[in-house]
This record gives sequence, structure tokens and C-alpha cells, in this order.
Amino acid sequence: MTYDARHGLEHPEVAGWVLGALDPDDAAAFEEHLRSCEQCQAEAAEFAPVARSLALAAPAAEPPPDLELKTLAAVQYAVMAESWAQSEPQPEPAAPKPDPESKASRWWHLHWTNPLLPVVTALGAAVVTTAAFIGAHVFQAAAPAVAASYVLRPPPGQSGSASAITHEINGGYQTQLTAKDLPKLGSGQFFECWYAGPDNRPGHLQLISGGTFSSSNGTFTMWSAADPGTFRVMEITEEQASAGGQHGRVILSGTAQSVHDDD
Repeated sequence: MTYDARHGLEHPEVAGWVLGALDPDDAAAFEEHLRSCEQCQAEAAEFAPVARSLALAAPAAEPPPDLELKTLAAVQYAVMAESWAQSEPQPEPAAPKPDPESKASRWWHLHWTNPLLPVVTALGAAVVTTAAFIGAHVFQAAAPAVAASYVLRPPPGQSGSASAITHEINGGYQTQLTAKDLPKLGSGQFFECWYAGPDNRPGHLQLISGGTFSSSNGTFTMWSAADPGTFRVMEITEEQASAGGQHGRVILSGTAQSVHDDD
């Protein structure tokens, strides 16, 4: 039997019918047509094995909820590292990317002329979903490595305390900080956590923000790309909204008590 492309365009519901994705009215109408159409019968027979494979696919899995925060932290660290290494040679500009329009045009051409593409696309999505599902379980099963622990104390004559544990997770650093009896904040104020590098000093700040919080007591989870092996000092400051950078007074500070060793 010779394949009729025009007929295929007139009846794109073959794949949807095999996958059980048509609504009842459309499914009934197509089944009536299918009884007398050899081409649609042949296409439905070709799609059937793929549909059976899709039934074995793993359920959909959401990406880790902290993916966006870790990505932003990595970008933040990269920008600040660039400002500290002004003497380093600049990288060569990246080669221009191919024009995406030509790829898009080819994709749409295939989408409307190849009747197998909807099912192949669905099968590809199932494979990606399965990989994401397996990856998520592996990620969850592995215990995160402890990168550092901190005990934060106030300056002499001041009150308040905090402790923190930092874990290395998938290339980023998650810190759980527990604060106790911090000073009461004024209007528009908040607390900010900082990681200080070895060259940090007045007039030459080497700081990476680890996050903010607004309660004098509680446990808070924050993300950063600051490696505690380099940024060993943690500081908590009182900051004012819209100030930008570290301007408030340091109310707590502490040095990493245990740091992972990659050597």
C-alpha cells in the first residue's frame, strides 16, 4: 500500500487514538473511519508497540526544589570571583551559536509531515522522565557531606548566639542556621548571613551573602556557592532594606570548626 501524505494530514488522530488520548466523541468518530481505512489501520498497527512501551514508563518527577537557589548561588559566586581576579586573562569570546530559527523550521516541518513524530516525541519524553526519576532517587539516597560547622558568638557586652551546619550538596552549600535571642529589629531591618574570605578587611571586603532572615529566634535554611574551605568565617549583621552590601554592624561571628578536605 502506498502511503498517502495528504490522507495522513487529514487524519492526525491516529497516534492519539492508539495512546488513548482522544475524547470519547473523537475516538468514536475515528473508530468508525478506521473500519474502512487501510492506511489508518496500518499506521495504528505501527504505533501499537510504542504505546505498549509508554505504559511501562516511570511516573513524572519534579526537579529538586532547591535547583533555582543553587543556580543563583553559583552565578553569584562566579561574578564575585571575577572581581577578585582582575589580573587573570580574560577568556576568549564564545563562538556564535547557530541560528535557532532554522532548527525550529525543520522541527515544524517534520511535525506536520511525519505522522510518527507525535509518538516518538512522547516516547522520548518518557525516557527523559525515567532518567529524572532515577536521578532524583539517587540524589535523595546519598547522604549530603558535612562541609563545616560553626558556633557564632556576639562581640563583648552583646547578647545572642547561633550555630550552623553546612552541607555540600550537588556542587552548592546548604546551611542550616539556628539563631537564639538576637537583638530586636527595627522597622525595615533584617538579619543577613555572610561568608568572609581570607582577605576580608575594612576597605577590602571579600564577602558572599548566604541569605537573610527576620526572626530573632529560629532555624533557617540558606544556600550559597561559598566554599567554607576558603570562606571560613561566618558573620551575621543587622541590615537596612535597600542599603545594598554589608553596611550594618556585625552582631555574631564564628570560624568553621570542621572543613572537608579534598586533598
